[in-house]
Amino acid sequence: MGHLRTREWHFQMRQWVILLPLALLIALISCGKDQTPATEPKTSATDPVPIDGTLPADVGTDRSTSDPARNKEPASSDAVEPGSADSDRIPESSLLSDADFQRRAKLGHLVAKRRCVLCHKVDGRGGILQPPLIQVSVRRLERMKTISEHLAQLQTDDPDRYQARADLFNSIEAEPDELRKMSIWLHGYLEQPTFDNAQAKMPLPVLKPEEIDQLASYVIQLAVDGVKQGVSTPE
Repeated sequence: MGHLRTREWHFQMRQWVILLPLALLIALISCGKDQTPATEPKTSATDPVPIDGTLPADVGTDRSTSDPARNKEPASSDAVEPGSADSDRIPESSLLSDADFQRRAKLGHLVAKRRCVLCHKVDGRGGILQPPLIQVSVRRLERMKTISEHLAQLQTDDPDRYQARADLFNSIEAEPDELRKMSIWLHGYLEQPTFDNAQAKMPLPVLKPEEIDQLASYVIQLAVDGVKQGVSTPE
Protein backbone atom coordinates (compact mmCIF):
# COMPACT_ATOMS: atom_id res chain seq x y z
CA MET A 1 0.00 0.00 0.00
CA GLY A 2 2.83 2.34 0.89
CA HIS A 3 4.51 1.65 -2.42
CA LEU A 4 1.34 2.63 -4.31
CA ARG A 5 1.06 5.96 -2.49
CA THR A 6 4.72 6.71 -3.14
CA ARG A 7 4.29 6.00 -6.87
CA GLU A 8 1.16 8.16 -6.97
CA TRP A 9 3.01 11.03 -5.27
CA HIS A 10 5.89 10.79 -7.78
CA PHE A 11 3.38 10.77 -10.67
CA GLN A 12 1.68 13.97 -9.38
CA MET A 13 5.04 15.68 -8.92
CA ARG A 14 6.02 14.91 -12.54
CA GLN A 15 2.71 16.45 -13.72
CA TRP A 16 3.41 19.63 -11.80
CA VAL A 17 6.93 19.80 -13.21
CA ILE A 18 5.46 19.68 -16.76
CA LEU A 19 2.39 21.85 -16.23
CA LEU A 20 3.89 24.66 -14.15
CA PRO A 21 6.35 25.96 -16.85
CA LEU A 22 3.59 25.67 -19.47
CA ALA A 23 1.25 27.79 -17.34
CA LEU A 24 3.97 30.42 -16.84
CA LEU A 25 4.63 30.55 -20.62
CA ILE A 26 0.92 31.07 -21.35
CA ALA A 27 0.76 33.89 -18.79
CA LEU A 28 3.77 35.65 -20.33
CA ILE A 29 2.28 35.45 -23.84
CA SER A 30 -1.04 36.88 -22.60
CA CYS A 31 0.70 39.80 -20.92
CA GLY A 32 2.66 40.54 -24.08
CA LYS A 33 -0.52 40.76 -26.17
CA ASP A 34 -2.10 43.23 -23.74
CA GLN A 35 0.88 45.54 -24.05
CA THR A 36 0.92 45.61 -27.90
CA PRO A 37 0.13 49.18 -29.06
CA ALA A 38 -3.04 49.65 -31.07
CA THR A 39 -2.51 49.89 -34.80
CA GLU A 40 -3.33 53.31 -36.22
CA PRO A 41 -6.14 53.28 -38.78
CA LYS A 42 -4.97 53.43 -42.36
CA THR A 43 -5.85 56.43 -44.43
CA SER A 44 -6.78 56.44 -48.07
CA ALA A 45 -4.11 57.49 -50.54
CA THR A 46 -6.57 59.75 -52.30
CA ASP A 47 -9.16 62.06 -50.78
CA PRO A 48 -12.68 62.00 -52.16
CA VAL A 49 -13.66 65.03 -54.18
CA PRO A 50 -16.35 66.89 -52.23
CA ILE A 51 -19.19 68.34 -54.29
CA ASP A 52 -21.50 69.20 -51.39
CA GLY A 53 -19.78 72.45 -50.45
CA THR A 54 -17.76 70.98 -47.55
CA LEU A 55 -14.11 71.88 -47.82
CA PRO A 56 -11.33 69.66 -46.42
CA ALA A 57 -8.58 71.46 -44.52
CA ASP A 58 -6.06 71.28 -47.34
CA VAL A 59 -8.21 72.16 -50.35
CA GLY A 60 -6.21 74.02 -52.98
CA THR A 61 -2.86 72.49 -52.01
CA ASP A 62 -1.00 70.32 -54.46
CA ARG A 63 0.29 67.03 -53.01
CA SER A 64 2.12 65.97 -56.15
CA THR A 65 5.90 65.78 -56.38
CA SER A 66 5.95 67.43 -59.79
CA ASP A 67 7.96 70.57 -60.46
CA PRO A 68 5.87 73.43 -58.97
CA ALA A 69 7.26 75.86 -61.54
CA ARG A 70 5.85 73.84 -64.45
CA ASN A 71 2.32 74.99 -65.36
CA LYS A 72 1.51 75.50 -61.70
CA GLU A 73 -1.95 76.99 -61.12
CA PRO A 74 -2.12 78.89 -57.81
CA ALA A 75 -5.33 78.69 -55.83
CA SER A 76 -5.62 82.40 -55.10
CA SER A 77 -4.86 85.75 -56.72
CA ASP A 78 -3.11 88.86 -55.48
CA ALA A 79 -4.13 92.40 -56.20
CA VAL A 80 -2.82 93.87 -59.46
CA GLU A 81 -1.14 97.25 -59.24
CA PRO A 82 -3.10 99.94 -61.12
CA GLY A 83 -1.33 101.01 -64.28
CA SER A 84 0.63 97.77 -64.64
CA ALA A 85 0.62 95.81 -67.88
CA ASP A 86 -1.56 93.12 -66.32
CA SER A 87 -4.15 95.59 -65.05
CA ASP A 88 -5.22 96.24 -68.63
CA ARG A 89 -5.76 92.50 -69.26
CA ILE A 90 -7.69 91.72 -66.06
CA PRO A 91 -11.19 93.22 -65.97
CA GLU A 92 -12.33 94.93 -62.80
CA SER A 93 -14.88 92.72 -61.12
CA SER A 94 -16.40 92.21 -57.68
CA LEU A 95 -16.55 88.49 -58.48
CA LEU A 96 -12.96 87.79 -57.40
CA SER A 97 -13.58 89.05 -53.86
CA ASP A 98 -16.88 87.19 -53.47
CA ALA A 99 -16.58 84.51 -50.75
CA ASP A 100 -18.90 82.08 -52.55
CA PHE A 101 -16.88 82.45 -55.75
CA GLN A 102 -13.64 81.73 -53.90
CA ARG A 103 -15.17 78.64 -52.29
CA ARG A 104 -16.42 77.35 -55.64
CA ALA A 105 -13.03 78.00 -57.25
CA LYS A 106 -11.26 75.86 -54.63
CA LEU A 107 -13.73 73.04 -55.16
CA GLY A 108 -13.38 73.51 -58.92
CA HIS A 109 -9.64 72.95 -58.57
CA LEU A 110 -10.41 69.45 -57.27
CA VAL A 111 -12.93 68.84 -60.05
CA ALA A 112 -10.32 69.88 -62.64
CA LYS A 113 -7.71 67.49 -61.20
CA ARG A 114 -10.22 64.68 -61.55
CA ARG A 115 -12.04 65.50 -64.79
CA CYS A 116 -9.74 67.66 -66.95
CA VAL A 117 -6.41 65.82 -66.66
CA LEU A 118 -7.22 63.35 -69.44
CA CYS A 119 -6.59 66.11 -72.00
CA HIS A 120 -5.01 69.05 -70.12
CA LYS A 121 -2.23 69.47 -67.61
CA VAL A 122 -3.45 70.65 -64.22
CA ASP A 123 -0.79 71.63 -61.67
CA GLY A 124 1.82 70.42 -64.15
CA ARG A 125 0.38 66.90 -64.41
CA GLY A 126 -2.03 65.33 -66.86
CA GLY A 127 -2.69 64.85 -70.55
CA ILE A 128 -1.05 66.52 -73.52
CA LEU A 129 -3.87 66.20 -76.06
CA GLN A 130 -4.70 69.87 -75.44
CA PRO A 131 -2.71 72.79 -73.95
CA PRO A 132 -2.41 73.12 -70.17
CA LEU A 133 -5.62 74.26 -68.54
CA ILE A 134 -4.06 77.51 -67.38
CA GLN A 135 -3.23 78.45 -70.99
CA VAL A 136 -6.70 77.77 -72.37
CA SER A 137 -8.19 79.66 -69.42
CA VAL A 138 -6.11 82.74 -70.24
CA ARG A 139 -7.08 82.41 -73.90
CA ARG A 140 -10.78 82.31 -73.01
CA LEU A 141 -10.41 85.45 -70.88
CA GLU A 142 -8.80 87.22 -73.83
CA ARG A 143 -11.55 86.07 -76.21
CA MET A 144 -14.28 87.47 -73.95
CA LYS A 145 -13.22 90.91 -75.16
CA THR A 146 -14.59 90.05 -78.62
CA ILE A 147 -17.55 87.88 -77.60
CA SER A 148 -20.08 90.31 -79.08
CA GLU A 149 -18.44 90.11 -82.49
CA HIS A 150 -18.34 86.32 -82.23
CA LEU A 151 -22.05 86.07 -81.40
CA ALA A 152 -22.99 88.46 -84.20
CA GLN A 153 -21.04 86.30 -86.66
CA LEU A 154 -22.67 83.14 -85.25
CA GLN A 155 -26.13 84.60 -85.76
CA THR A 156 -25.27 85.27 -89.39
CA ASP A 157 -23.41 82.05 -90.22
CA ASP A 158 -25.36 79.53 -88.10
CA PRO A 159 -28.76 81.00 -87.18
CA ASP A 160 -30.19 77.68 -86.04
CA ARG A 161 -27.38 77.19 -83.53
CA TYR A 162 -27.79 80.78 -82.37
CA GLN A 163 -31.56 80.50 -81.91
CA ALA A 164 -31.18 77.26 -79.95
CA ARG A 165 -29.35 79.16 -77.18
CA ALA A 166 -30.57 82.69 -77.81
CA ASP A 167 -31.55 83.23 -74.16
CA LEU A 168 -28.03 82.34 -73.02
CA PHE A 169 -26.43 84.59 -75.63
CA ASN A 170 -28.70 87.46 -74.62
CA SER A 171 -27.64 86.96 -70.99
CA ILE A 172 -23.99 87.16 -72.02
CA GLU A 173 -24.58 90.37 -73.95
CA ALA A 174 -26.60 91.96 -71.12
CA GLU A 175 -23.96 91.29 -68.41
CA PRO A 176 -21.66 94.33 -67.99
CA ASP A 177 -19.13 92.56 -65.73
CA GLU A 178 -16.65 90.79 -68.02
CA LEU A 179 -15.77 88.01 -65.56
CA ARG A 180 -19.43 87.30 -64.85
CA LYS A 181 -19.99 87.35 -68.61
CA MET A 182 -17.24 84.73 -68.87
CA SER A 183 -18.97 82.68 -66.17
CA ILE A 184 -22.21 82.61 -68.18
CA TRP A 185 -20.30 81.52 -71.29
CA LEU A 186 -18.46 78.79 -69.36
CA HIS A 187 -21.73 77.38 -68.02
CA GLY A 188 -22.97 77.00 -71.60
CA TYR A 189 -19.67 75.51 -72.77
CA LEU A 190 -19.30 72.99 -69.93
CA GLU A 191 -22.88 71.86 -70.48
CA GLN A 192 -22.48 71.53 -74.28
CA PRO A 193 -19.06 72.42 -75.80
CA THR A 194 -20.48 73.02 -79.30
CA PHE A 195 -23.21 75.42 -78.12
CA ASP A 196 -21.61 78.37 -79.95
CA ASN A 197 -19.02 76.63 -82.13
CA ALA A 198 -19.66 73.52 -84.20
CA GLN A 199 -15.87 72.91 -84.40
CA ALA A 200 -15.28 72.77 -80.63
CA LYS A 201 -12.87 69.91 -79.86
CA MET A 202 -13.70 69.21 -76.23
CA PRO A 203 -15.81 66.04 -75.79
CA LEU A 204 -19.15 66.35 -74.08
CA PRO A 205 -18.46 66.28 -70.33
CA VAL A 206 -20.91 64.66 -67.94
CA LEU A 207 -20.88 67.13 -65.06
CA LYS A 208 -23.35 67.76 -62.27
CA PRO A 209 -24.71 71.34 -62.04
CA GLU A 210 -22.64 72.04 -58.91
CA GLU A 211 -19.51 70.75 -60.65
CA ILE A 212 -20.15 73.12 -63.56
CA ASP A 213 -20.48 76.02 -61.09
CA GLN A 214 -17.23 75.03 -59.37
CA LEU A 215 -15.24 74.39 -62.52
CA ALA A 216 -16.40 77.65 -64.14
CA SER A 217 -15.25 79.59 -61.07
CA TYR A 218 -11.90 77.81 -61.05
CA VAL A 219 -11.26 78.51 -64.75
CA ILE A 220 -11.94 82.22 -64.18
CA GLN A 221 -9.60 82.32 -61.18
CA LEU A 222 -7.02 80.35 -63.15
CA ALA A 223 -7.23 82.80 -66.05
CA VAL A 224 -6.65 85.76 -63.75
CA ASP A 225 -3.70 84.06 -62.06
CA GLY A 226 -2.30 83.08 -65.46
CA VAL A 227 -2.36 86.69 -66.65
CA LYS A 228 -0.50 87.76 -63.51
CA GLN A 229 2.13 85.11 -64.17
CA GLY A 230 2.52 86.20 -67.77
CA VAL A 231 1.30 82.83 -69.13
CA SER A 232 1.10 82.87 -72.90
CA THR A 233 -1.99 81.70 -74.74
CA PRO A 234 -1.73 78.63 -77.01
CA GLU A 235 -1.51 79.18 -80.75
